[in-house]
Amino acid sequence: MTEAAKKEYAMAEVTEDPVRESDVSLDGTYLTRGHTSLIGVCVCIGCDTGKVLDADTLSKSGKSCDYWNTQDPTSERYQKWQRDHVAVCTRTHEGSSGSMESRIAVDIFSRSVEQFQLRYTRFIGDGDVNSFKKVCDSKPYGDVKIVKIECVGHVQKRMGTRLRNLKNSKGRKLEDDKTIGGRGRLTDDQIGKIQQYYGNAIRDNKGDLVKMREAVWAVYFHKRSTDDNPTHNFCGEWCPYIKAQNANTLDQYKHKGGLPVAVMDVIKPIFKDLAKTELLSRCLDGYTQNANESTNNLIWKYCPKTKMHGLTVVRTAVALAVCIYNDGAGRIKDILEAMDISPGPFTLEFLADKDTQRIVSAQRQAKMSSKEFRRAQRLRRLGREEELVAVEGVPYMAGGY
Repeated sequence: MTEAAKKEYAMAEVTEDPVRESDVSLDGTYLTRGHTSLIGVCVCIGCDTGKVLDADTLSKSGKSCDYWNTQDPTSERYQKWQRDHVAVCTRTHEGSSGSMESRIAVDIFSRSVEQFQLRYTRFIGDGDVNSFKKVCDSKPYGDVKIVKIECVGHVQKRMGTRLRNLKNSKGRKLEDDKTIGGRGRLTDDQIGKIQQYYGNAIRDNKGDLVKMREAVWAVYFHKRSTDDNPTHNFCGEWCPYIKAQNANTLDQYKHKGGLPVAVMDVIKPIFKDLAKTELLSRCLDGYTQNANESTNNLIWKYCPKTKMHGLTVVRTAVALAVCIYNDGAGRIKDILEAMDISPGPFTLEFLADKDTQRIVSAQRQAKMSSKEFRRAQRLRRLGREEELVAVEGVPYMAGGY
């Protein structure tokens, strides 16, 4: 991580101050799902290098502590245990499981200047926890302000989540005396498309707030548009209506894939909230936390969540994942040599192949054709599931039967 921090420092803007400013992305991950995990990890990634700058792990687990806390604290045995145990205690966190991420974030920010001569002045987070607030309250850099930047991927998910919650509100009749869901109305397939279009509107207009807001509203009015009342004022060249208009074939054009006006009126407040200047201004850089998600995936690959692990094992998995994420599998050679183990030719060949495979796989997945295929496949799956539920009825509802 030190080498990654040096690269981040070199890529930061040069000023008279030897301490330079950097944008970072922080995300927490837990050994078990839910909010009761005994072990939590938080990883900090520099946006310029895309590499892990810092990471830490906390644990609420301590079997030895649990046992000895039931013993007499005045006894000689207890006091001897306490003296010997302080240096090896695995219980490093006493608060709630959900507060692990914010505590690690505060620690990472507080030591960045001393360790790397870097100030993390722009914080990219997912908004799931109060890490940003905790970091700001701790004032790691005195009066220097830390700015919150949104992850575009998580902002995009807000659209889908709110539309699904609205769709699942049962028994509500709209102005046309029909429910919001059903064939030709707000289905999971339509929600998936709107969510994707909303994300595209943000990503395709990085750096231009006005165009970004117009593109978001273009999604709304495009879906609302009908043959009798076309509303494509904000649409771009991607819009079939605009294409037909440019080709002078509007007399042959028929609107497809839209939603009834009654449905669009109901979802308009959601668009208003998610098109606010305050929110979109934090998305202008187009940052995501995909790098954090990749690192988290790598950590639990070496330390599967299907098994119970102690703090030492998780810390080892984090260290290994960071090494491989930053420098590739070839970094394992240095680790082995540091342990006085000389890797043989087959080991070196295997490590080189792993790096090659990862690069080829990443290049393939990054192709637009691959992304479009995965997106279309996901929408087809959602549409098929919607059709099956319509035929079979809702087979599962928590507490509904």
